[in-house]
Amino acid sequence: MKIWTSGRPKIGYSAVITLIATVLVLAGPLPSQCARQFYKVALFDFDRRKVTPDPLARHIESKLQDRLPHIVVDHYSGLGDESRSVKLLQSIENKGYHLVITRTSDALIIAQHTLLKTPTLYTNANNPLLLGFKTLGPPGGNISGASYYIPVEKHLRVYKAIWPTLKKPGFLFDKHNKSRRVEVPETRSACTSLGLRFEMEFVENRDQLPKAANRLMARGVDAIIAASSGTIYENIHTFIEDANRKGVPVFSFYKMGVWNGAAVALSSDYFQIADELLLPMAVKVLKDRASPGSMPAAFLEKPSLFVNRLQARRFKLRISPEIKKKQAIVYVE
Repeated sequence: MKIWTSGRPKIGYSAVITLIATVLVLAGPLPSQCARQFYKVALFDFDRRKVTPDPLARHIESKLQDRLPHIVVDHYSGLGDESRSVKLLQSIENKGYHLVITRTSDALIIAQHTLLKTPTLYTNANNPLLLGFKTLGPPGGNISGASYYIPVEKHLRVYKAIWPTLKKPGFLFDKHNKSRRVEVPETRSACTSLGLRFEMEFVENRDQLPKAANRLMARGVDAIIAASSGTIYENIHTFIEDANRKGVPVFSFYKMGVWNGAAVALSSDYFQIADELLLPMAVKVLKDRASPGSMPAAFLEKPSLFVNRLQARRFKLRISPEIKKKQAIVYVE
């Protein structure tokens, strides 16, 4: 059987098939094939921040786009509101994202009960064993990630080595931050283990910090330690002059406290966590279609010790050679 065209040479079936195949090759992949190369990622932050997205969120987006050029990252914020966060995550769950990245312990706690089918990775989260996970190995399901967690006892051992007179630390906790559920009992236990007397104050906002810090100092604490909450470590400047005047150094569970007046902080750097831990996991989920549940929780092997030079000189703090061997030291002017 032949194919005839008016006024043109006759062409056989095999020639037609060859022609069509050539056109398809030259035209490139079909739209449906191209679509498979694009990835949609939602980055959900529970906290209300001064700039949205903040520098870390932009960093994660930029690094993802460097590794996977065809990627779209949408930013969402719960603005510190649990009800709003639940509704947002429910909406995200229905939008067909290939991956959700949650930031902060608060975001992870809500995501565990809301994101039931979307692959999810967490970052900036506390100890997973105390946030609903039963193992630090592959958890199964669809959520795993990278934690900033450093055992409280490790913090206190370093602070005690730097400030040998430490016997009665006073801790500031944020009443509204869910990390307190992890840190308060662990801190109390760590103090008992190290023979330290435990004092603490809760605050609900930054305006309460000066009075809370002074109540601790009135009870005779010999150091103040800012727990894992931006409300606290971002506002150490509100009470640092009182602490300096009374000869009480301030330590912080997170590095940003050092820029705001804390003398030292043993801290996992959030940008380092993103680069070394989170991003490789995200690429595996997106490019290799790996399940987050097959990945163990990730931690930095060597957290850094951030040192405020001015405060270190004020209190004559000594960073011993032994500490320098165990921790990378970052000096802040």
